[in-house]
Amino acid sequence: MAANGYIYLTALDSGAVTVLKAGSAKPEVVAKNPKLGERVAATPAIADNVLYIPRIKADLPQALFIHIIRDGRDIALSLKKMGGFRPLPWDRRSGGLMATALYWEWTVRKGRQYGAQIPRDYIEVHYEDLVRNPASTLATLTEFLHHDLDHQRIQSTVSRLKSNSSFLEEEKQGRANPVQRWKDKLSTQDIAALEALIGPSLEEFGYPLTTPLSDREPGLQEKWMRAVYPLFLDTKLALKIKTPLGRMANLSALELTDSAAQEDLPT
Repeated sequence: MAANGYIYLTALDSGAVTVLKAGSAKPEVVAKNPKLGERVAATPAIADNVLYIPRIKADLPQALFIHIIRDGRDIALSLKKMGGFRPLPWDRRSGGLMATALYWEWTVRKGRQYGAQIPRDYIEVHYEDLVRNPASTLATLTEFLHHDLDHQRIQSTVSRLKSNSSFLEEEKQGRANPVQRWKDKLSTQDIAALEALIGPSLEEFGYPLTTPLSDREPGLQEKWMRAVYPLFLDTKLALKIKTPLGRMANLSALELTDSAAQEDLPT
């Protein structure tokens, strides 16, 4: 499920791509085999797709799910730079950094919750492993999918694509590094605030913290946000998926803007 409201399904035998409209009462095919560039522009952003795992699995029992998890500090940094996240009004002055981090945490947990219900058909990989050790990561996915993911062939295709990163200036300067970019781009105060807010989840998902425990004690604002945002997101998701009114209504708060939806941002 891409952030633009469509589900992209790829057949492992033929490579054929089918595009379905999300949120429909029945699967509605809107396109078949779109051009490669069109698929790239619609790749999932902050993994809204994991929210639809139960529905996709119900409609397509043979579906397999790969959940790519990325460091929440890098996710928050990218979306802050793009201005692509819409937090609740009173949190917008901060650029949505903290709210984005909570959305990342909530989304990853939803994906893992749904994945635990179908353990044979679900796998998690870290984005950082895919970047640093693509061959070994693809070998793991090859075994899971029972389909050859040839690293050289994939790399030759990717090298011809235009990047949609929010840090294009780094690529032009020949110093692009999407892994742990937050260490150079975020202030010490921002890092401490993020780790105070989502530190336990970062550690649980395999990301070490850099701020001493004494400097990341959550304050009243962080505690309030942790209480409010998950409740808001759960309610919004239930309305959007389970009720006709929610599917028709404009529930854009806390979703990605169109520009952000075009950047490759796994959870």
